[in-house]
Amino acid sequence: MSDLSSSIREAIADYSSHNEEQTPAEWLQSYLGEKLHARSVNAIHTISGEILDTLDLMEQKKAAVNEAVENGQSAEGWLADEIMSDSMSNGEKARTAAAFFNGIVSAQKGLDETIEAEPIDISADEDWQDDNWNDYKLKDNLKSLALNVGMTSMKEIASDVFVKASEEGIGEVLHDRDFMADALVGGACSGLKVAVSAGLKVAEESGYLPPTATSTLAATAFRAVEGARVMAEVVKGNMSVTEALVDMKNTAVAAVSGMWQQHKGKILTAATDIAGKVFGPVGAVVGGAVSGLFAKNEDGSRLKTVLKEAGKAALRFLTKEIHLPFLSKAKILQVNA
Repeated sequence: MSDLSSSIREAIADYSSHNEEQTPAEWLQSYLGEKLHARSVNAIHTISGEILDTLDLMEQKKAAVNEAVENGQSAEGWLADEIMSDSMSNGEKARTAAAFFNGIVSAQKGLDETIEAEPIDISADEDWQDDNWNDYKLKDNLKSLALNVGMTSMKEIASDVFVKASEEGIGEVLHDRDFMADALVGGACSGLKVAVSAGLKVAEESGYLPPTATSTLAATAFRAVEGARVMAEVVKGNMSVTEALVDMKNTAVAAVSGMWQQHKGKILTAATDIAGKVFGPVGAVVGGAVSGLFAKNEDGSRLKTVLKEAGKAALRFLTKEIHLPFLSKAKILQVNA
C-alpha cells in the first residue's frame, strides 16, 4: 500500500486494539504523542482538540442535512439556506462562496482534466458590493456551489484513484477487519473517524501529504468514513447503490457547511485551498483506502462489486444517464450573471 494508506491502516489498527480501554479522545492524545514525538505536549493537545472539534461539527451538520432531507428539502437547498442565514453581508457571502467554488473547480480538474470550468476572479472589490447581490441572486449561486460539490463527490467515486486505493485496502492482510466492519455497520463510527484523522495527521507530518490544516484532514476523514459506512450497508443489503450515492453527496454538502462555519472571514485563498484539499484526488484516495480497509474478509469480493457498481452509477449521473434524487446537473457558478 502507499505510505498514505499505510498510515491510515496503522492508526485504525492501533485504535482497534485500545478502544476498550481508552475513549477516542484519550487514544488520540496517546497515539499522536507517540507518533509525533517531536511535537510538544501542548501542540499535541491543540491538534487533538482541532480534530475532535471538527468531527463534532461535521456530525452536527450531517444530522441537520439528514433532518432537512427527511422533511422534504434538498441538501443543496439546505446549504443555501444555512449560508443565507449567516450574519455576513450578501457581498461577503457571495465572495466567500466563489472562493469555495474555486477550490471545488480545482478538485474537479484534479480528477478530470477535461473539466472546462474556470475559477472566478475574486480580486475586484467592486464585483462584491452588496448592491450587486440581492437575496435571489445570492441563493441561486449558493445552490450552484452545492450542486458542484455533489458533482465532485461523484467524480471521486468514479475515479481511478478511488478504485485503486479501495482494491489495495481490500487486498491488505489485516487482523482487525471484523472489528472495523462491525463498528462501521453497528454505528460506532465516531472512534473510527478519530482514528482516520490521526492517520492522516501522521501522514502529513511524515511528508506523505502536503502541509495541511488539521481541520482539513479531519473533514476528509469524516467524509471517508461516512462513505465507507454506506458502502458497508450496501454490501450487507441494507441500502441500494443509489441511496449510498445520495448519502455520500449529502455528506459532501454537510462538510462544506462545516468548512464554511470554521473558515468564513479568513483569507479567501485559504477557503479555496481547503475546499481543493478536502475534495479531489486526496479525498478520492482516502475514501477508497478507508472503504477497502473496512471490508470483512468474506465480503471483499462483494465490496469490489459494489464499488464498481457505485463508480458506474456515478459516471451515469455525470453523463446525465441517471438522475439522483435532489441532485441535477449543476450550472457553473457565475458571479456576473
